[in-house]
Amino acid sequence: MNVKGFKLKCLQLFDTFNVRFGVMLVGPTGGGKSTCFSVLQHAFNSLDSAGNSQYNKVKVKILNPKSISMGELYGEENKDTKEWTDGLASKIIRKSVEDKH
Repeated sequence: MNVKGFKLKCLQLFDTFNVRFGVMLVGPTGGGKSTCFSVLQHAFNSLDSAGNSQYNKVKVKILNPKSISMGELYGEENKDTKEWTDGLASKIIRKSVEDKH
């Protein structure tokens, strides 16, 4: 394993999280995608547990956007009734915002 390259990818993902509220990791099987975000999650949770106020506990929600429609993912309006239905991502974000922990 190329440790230097893996560290770089972890730092790049960290930098991306600082400017985006959600990201998509793509790459080949065995490329380190899951390991990279797991390392970051563990690091943040460890720093939070140690009392470092710059970092918050991280909870991860993994979605497979290919398994559902765009409306099911983001939400959609019923064309007949004009009623809005939240999508899976909308529900997760709303629940996360309400979580005070």
